[in-house]
Amino acid sequence: MDAWYTMGMKFGMQSRRDDEEIRTEELARAARAKRDDALEHYPARPRRPLPRGVKVALAGLAVLFIGGSAASALFFRHKASEIIDSQALTLRQGIADLQEFNLSGAQQEFAALGVGPFSSSSSITEILMSLFRGMGGTLQSFTDISGQLSALTQEVGNLQPDAFAFISGVQGNRLVADLTAIRQTLGSIDADSSQVSGALSIFSTSGVLDGGSYLSLRAQIKSAENFLDAFVPWLSDASTTHHILVLFENPSEMRPGGGFIGSYADVSLKDGTIQGVSVHDVADADVAFAPNLVPPAPLQLEGARWRPADGNWFFDFPTSASATIRLFEQSGLYATTTFDAAIAVTPKAVSDLLAVTGPISIAHPSTTFTSENLSAQIQKIVQAGQATSATYPKDVLRELSAALFARLASSTPAEQQELLHDAADLISNKDVMAYFKDPSIESFVQAYGAGGEIDHLPQNFNGDYFALANADINSDKSEFSMAQKVEYVATIGADGTLSDHVTVTRTHNGAKSPYWWYRTTNQDYLQIFVPDSSVLDYASGGIPKRIPAPVNYAQKGYLTDPLLLAIASTTRQSFSYPNVSLHEESGRRVYAVWMRTYAGATTQATFDYSHALFTPPSPGVQYQFVFERQSGAAGEYHIEIDAPLGYMFAENNLASFIYDATSTPGRLVFNLTLAKL
Repeated sequence: MDAWYTMGMKFGMQSRRDDEEIRTEELARAARAKRDDALEHYPARPRRPLPRGVKVALAGLAVLFIGGSAASALFFRHKASEIIDSQALTLRQGIADLQEFNLSGAQQEFAALGVGPFSSSSSITEILMSLFRGMGGTLQSFTDISGQLSALTQEVGNLQPDAFAFISGVQGNRLVADLTAIRQTLGSIDADSSQVSGALSIFSTSGVLDGGSYLSLRAQIKSAENFLDAFVPWLSDASTTHHILVLFENPSEMRPGGGFIGSYADVSLKDGTIQGVSVHDVADADVAFAPNLVPPAPLQLEGARWRPADGNWFFDFPTSASATIRLFEQSGLYATTTFDAAIAVTPKAVSDLLAVTGPISIAHPSTTFTSENLSAQIQKIVQAGQATSATYPKDVLRELSAALFARLASSTPAEQQELLHDAADLISNKDVMAYFKDPSIESFVQAYGAGGEIDHLPQNFNGDYFALANADINSDKSEFSMAQKVEYVATIGADGTLSDHVTVTRTHNGAKSPYWWYRTTNQDYLQIFVPDSSVLDYASGGIPKRIPAPVNYAQKGYLTDPLLLAIASTTRQSFSYPNVSLHEESGRRVYAVWMRTYAGATTQATFDYSHALFTPPSPGVQYQFVFERQSGAAGEYHIEIDAPLGYMFAENNLASFIYDATSTPGRLVFNLTLAKL
């Protein structure tokens, strides 16, 4: 019964709706008919024109409205530009502070991004949001990024003590958590940064953070993300023990890749913690090295085989590091060990550490090391141990390393901050260089200037490149007593030819040293790296040197490393200047000479060479000059670049650009633009 009742109700309601629709249509027809009848009997009257004064007034109001709207738009656009530029400047300064580990300064800058003109309560923000489509999201992104960067700064602040604890072997797992948090924050920043990038491209007028620099910043963020994506799983791996080869390079005996590898440490890591640090004399790896490999030709004066101690023979550190790792892995001492990375450290890195921590003393032998006496003290102890056939002369390095780690574990936050600032300089100066087999980690290392790689010049490079590498052969530790002055003068010709004049002067100051190993005659294999299209025009200095093979390598079945074979296959003596040999390495032409300097004497070598520039001189043309210094090298440097006749450089309004220094970064880059005098 209920069903029938419901059906009846529905039918009734439907009937009423149908009746209403019919009545509505009838009423509409009646209304249209009435209107048509009215129009037929009462035709429309003609419209009267508006008075001229009213027309002018309306036109004026229209112009005033349109003009006012345009002026308002321009005004608020100008305001948007001011605000965007102000925020971009704050953002840039905060990022710079963060990169310099000035965490308090960075925190203040990032906090300022979320207040003032960009705060949500600001009336100007509300106007801008309504005036420009999408602007609200952009402004909100600035606020979001400010919060994310503040979080990132806090995470980096947490990372600082945890990193020092990790190095000291304490609380290592916290480092993995810190890096994971940083990776997540970087992802959030990357997601929001496209909005800010759009605002800068549309509204920024001052170029405070232009498109190029902003793209560079985003590239750095993406590089850091890729690095952490690879590094965090590698570091936190609980199933594999990773080994890092730490090379203690001694610049008192130079090699192209830095100082001679007299000692090293095998650092093992697993599950986010350092499992052990084993310090060795490089002789330990050499003695257990069985393969017969042909050494680089200059090193055949010292021995018949290439060995782990001489792996850093290449100016390009990634090449030297990978070769050194291969040699160590072939040593019987590491038959079951794979090295994932190599880190090179010069004595200056340890000296700078001692300058912050203060002197450190060891018991055997009783010695106090300071930042001033480090190298000389270690060398004296090692030489004394070798002279008396001590069981292990380099035990001093083990004791010193243990004392340093203990001191780092107790370092104060202020000391840690100072050490981080010093670390940036050490990386820039090639006193610390790193190489990783993992491409993502290695890419990040190179992007932040810690790779020690030779500069990758673009295909259409417009400028000049110059680098110099010393290698002391059978010279004991006499490089410690050498003073070297390098003069590089480049002249841009009107026809687009660049002419270079290089002079290298070496003075041996070891005649009065109390230690015989600093008084030894210095025999140096000097190489200069230049663009591969260079032509040698003149050379002087150096000595003739013939290197007979110590053994018949072919008969004895010695193997040749492919890298050394490639260099040997391009090596030839200069026909016009027989003291000079030429070869190709790392995409550069290399001129090499032998120099012999006795204690108290001075020697000199000169090279003149030239090559065609990619773009001939004209106003506005920019040239780039790249100078790279060998790791651990010291000396005086004079760099001079002369403009063509009738030109000057816009950067200094002079016809010559001059740079003089007694200490340089590992890489110097000068961008110079021609302008008419």
